[in-house]
Amino acid sequence: MALPVYVVTGFLDAGKTTFLNKLLNRRDWRETRIIVVQFETGEEEFHSRYDNCEHIAFPKKILEQQSQQIVEQIRDRILSGEFDEIWIEWNGVVPFSQLQALLLHPPLRSLCQIQKVMHIADAMNIENLLGRTGNALPEQIASSDFAVVRNDGYSAKAYSRVRRLLRGINPGVKIYQVNSDLYKQLFEKKERPVKNFFRIIVLLIILYLMVKPVLEMLQIPVNTIVNVFLGIILQAFPFLLIGVLLSSAIQIFIPQSAVERRFPKTMGLGMLVAIIGGFCFPVCDCASIPVFRSLVRKGIPLAAAVTFMAAAPVINPVVILSTYYAFGGNWAIVAGRVVFGIIAAVIIGLTFVVWAPRGNVLSGGVLDRLMCSCGCYQDAESITTFREKADLFMRHSQAEFFSVGKYLVIGTFIASLFQVLGTGIFTAAQSGAQLAVSILIMMAMAFSLSLCSSSDAAVARSFASQFPLGAIMGFMIFGPMMDIKNVMMLSAGFSRPFIVRLLFTAFIVCFAVVFIVFGGGGT
Repeated sequence: MALPVYVVTGFLDAGKTTFLNKLLNRRDWRETRIIVVQFETGEEEFHSRYDNCEHIAFPKKILEQQSQQIVEQIRDRILSGEFDEIWIEWNGVVPFSQLQALLLHPPLRSLCQIQKVMHIADAMNIENLLGRTGNALPEQIASSDFAVVRNDGYSAKAYSRVRRLLRGINPGVKIYQVNSDLYKQLFEKKERPVKNFFRIIVLLIILYLMVKPVLEMLQIPVNTIVNVFLGIILQAFPFLLIGVLLSSAIQIFIPQSAVERRFPKTMGLGMLVAIIGGFCFPVCDCASIPVFRSLVRKGIPLAAAVTFMAAAPVINPVVILSTYYAFGGNWAIVAGRVVFGIIAAVIIGLTFVVWAPRGNVLSGGVLDRLMCSCGCYQDAESITTFREKADLFMRHSQAEFFSVGKYLVIGTFIASLFQVLGTGIFTAAQSGAQLAVSILIMMAMAFSLSLCSSSDAAVARSFASQFPLGAIMGFMIFGPMMDIKNVMMLSAGFSRPFIVRLLFTAFIVCFAVVFIVFGGGGT
């Protein structure tokens, strides 16, 4: 069984050794056998009051030049006795990704595993340090499970300022003052996403069985809602899995330098590559969003990445074939969907060139391109063997699948409620409506129903006798680009302002394209 690893990060003189001395010399810890590994030494030395801690120290020069020697020494120390855990004091000027790379080496990968990462933040100096230390310090903060703030003078104002600063880099980080009781927080049992997922499923089944009789008394069609929910989920999950695997492959196997070197430098050619990629990507909208996030992280221009995300679920081969069969081989409708989808996708992408968004569009803070939100090591160029990359690929895929999948489930549940209970709101409102109102109704319905883009054409065909062709086209163009489940999935990796802007931009552009083309005839 792998030993748990607890990592303490922070800049030079942040108080990491002092923190370890106070924490590891607690009386209730004296029976725990610990290996303490230091990658820097300051004015204070680490000491073990109860002689339960073995200590190793590596200078920065050894870390930079002889990493294999470090791996072998740690391995030999682990194998030399029966230890309970490992504590690492990481160097304050070295990126955290280098530590992750060390622990991924084959001799250590099966012997130890990171459980918690804590960052010691000096409230007096952190603002100045972030401005002149490059990526090392922000990356350490972005990788932390929680941060401990010291030297805030017990001032609520200073503590609040540092807390905002830390959460600007790592929105999910837990923050405590150094005088807080951290022992319980440090050793809370770390949950696994797979276990959590199945626990939630069991709880939902129990809740369903308890609530179902009450809802049926209120004449709410519970079975219909559940059937619709399961139908959407069963359609979406295989495509989501494909998208996550492709996304992880991009993250792990394609170097950042290769993307920057090979992707077209001109905006026009970049858009063309995005359209061609969208046409060749035979999956629905559920799969395009994880890939979209990976493209943005790899440095693909935002406009080209947005164009790909908007175009892929509208113009790919599966969608083309499903549209062809749904409308009885009518190539005019198929061609219209593809052409108008491409036009809308390009215009949406161009808006992000003309009005570039402010700040970082990714929700993981300023270092999201360096450290992915699932906590996996992302600088895969430093990992040389295929086996190491394959192992990282599997862990990355698992983390991203459960990260995005929970939002898909939530969005699908909301969509299933609309499909069963809310459809009448839109269809009742369209009686005698003009083209503009009809398009708006069908686009709102596409957003609410959250259908899979590989099968939405059949639903659109069922509305053909009630709505004009322009409204049907609006349904088939906007729906795959933006719906409830897509918005929920985007929230797993992008900032709220970016998602809101993308949603409204897609809605306005799709409406304008369809209305301009079909406005002359009105049918």
